[in-house]
Amino acid sequence: MPMLLDRERGRFLVEQDERRWSLAAADARDGVLQRRAFRYYLEQYGDRASDFDAAEAVYGELVGNCVHHAPGRIQVEFSWDDRTLVVIDACERLRSWPFSPDDTHAEATHHAYALINAFTARIHLTHDAGGGTRASVLLPVARAGR
Repeated sequence: MPMLLDRERGRFLVEQDERRWSLAAADARDGVLQRRAFRYYLEQYGDRASDFDAAEAVYGELVGNCVHHAPGRIQVEFSWDDRTLVVIDACERLRSWPFSPDDTHAEATHHAYALINAFTARIHLTHDAGGGTRASVLLPVARAGR
């Protein structure tokens, strides 16, 4: 079910169904505002034994780092098929994250990276075919039985 919203800062589109959740936002700050909506989605379709707190924290850290280090357009995607959360920034800044030489928040980014690694065991950073950097992590969630 798509939801298109206008904000003073930009526009974003959230799409979701029982298989996937996605967000396309003109401003990364709008992604931060959708953190609780993402968690609600996971709780709606996820197994109760899933670690929803960890999944929400990982979402918040990845999208929050886009706000601080790669402001601008982002995409967020989650699929139950592989339980992978993907955050794509538009400006290639996250490629060198968390140890970017011009990062004025190096200590904070290091802690965010450590937190995400603790919950997911790995952050995979690649160049996105559409431009920007693709950060993907396996979330500690499982889909509820049908």
